[in-house]
Amino acid sequence: MTEHADTLDSGAMRTRAQRWWDGPWPWLVYLVFLPLPWLWKWPDATTLISSALAVMTFLPLYVASHRWQGVKLVGACAVITAIGIALAALPVGWTVFPIYAASAMGHARPRPVAILGIAAIAVVTMVTGLALSQPTLWWLPGALLVAMTGGATISREAFYDRTQALLATQEEVRRLAGTAERERIARDLHDVVGRTLTLVALKADLAARLLDRDRDATRAEVEAIAAAARAGLADVRAALAGQAGGGLAQEASASIAALRTAGVRPTLTGDAANVPANAGAVLAMTLREAVTNVIRHAGARHCTIHIIADPGYARLVVEDDGVGLSGREGNGLTGMRQRLVAAGGALHLAPAQTGTRLEASVPA
Repeated sequence: MTEHADTLDSGAMRTRAQRWWDGPWPWLVYLVFLPLPWLWKWPDATTLISSALAVMTFLPLYVASHRWQGVKLVGACAVITAIGIALAALPVGWTVFPIYAASAMGHARPRPVAILGIAAIAVVTMVTGLALSQPTLWWLPGALLVAMTGGATISREAFYDRTQALLATQEEVRRLAGTAERERIARDLHDVVGRTLTLVALKADLAARLLDRDRDATRAEVEAIAAAARAGLADVRAALAGQAGGGLAQEASASIAALRTAGVRPTLTGDAANVPANAGAVLAMTLREAVTNVIRHAGARHCTIHIIADPGYARLVVEDDGVGLSGREGNGLTGMRQRLVAAGGALHLAPAQTGTRLEASVPA
């Protein structure tokens, strides 16, 4: 199982919800700049009461603005800015409130709304300072901090968006990788178990027929069943470990033996040694499934296996004289096709003169 992106904890890749310092509370420390002018001019009662009312009105709006979007957020930022303007005529650091408004506006979506909102707050701050004929150093730093704080918030939000998108992409990659692995195991187990069980069933039937006539032959068939079961168990373990499929030459020999056990006359042409190992491993699993289908479904008397090593490509052709194609593809053929396509190859099925012709090709 993989964790959801919102619960991941990996340093800089943590989400905004986990970074408590990106919430509203730590930044309230900058309210200390509100009474800064009192260091050289003691406030009167009107200034103290107005500042207290302003802070009490500001705090819930500012905290709530971090959870709002749309009209609510814009309205909250407008009110916070208005609080600062209302205090502008008093000896207080009134530009603190537009700066907080710009910080909250930086969270707005879509991003052009945030940019326009911050620009409006900065303009209002400058116009207020000029209208009250305040010294430039009294309002200009505040207007600059409005732009800087709002821009920094927008940049930080963009970083969070990219981080969230990256986490979601990583989660999707993990999910797809898990799905691909399950599909691979299903394909490999289908091919491995299908061949093994088919061979065991054939030999068990043969042993039953020989039981009353030839005990030595029966014993040999029973021993062959045990050997096939042990080999199948090893193949299953290899499939679960991602190591299913041996060489093409080994699989060709096993397929010839399986066909003979099923009473199907085999013919093999071509040399598997001429096929590169990677291409041979893919064709080996294809051959296993193709021969299993011939034994189980074709009712054939003869099966021909052609191994062809062309420049740049390796091909496998399996032809039988059985009942031919019928119905839609089953899981075996679907898995065979998926395996070949994943390796850059292709699978073609067509009726033969009598029976079915299967051709598989992969880059070599």
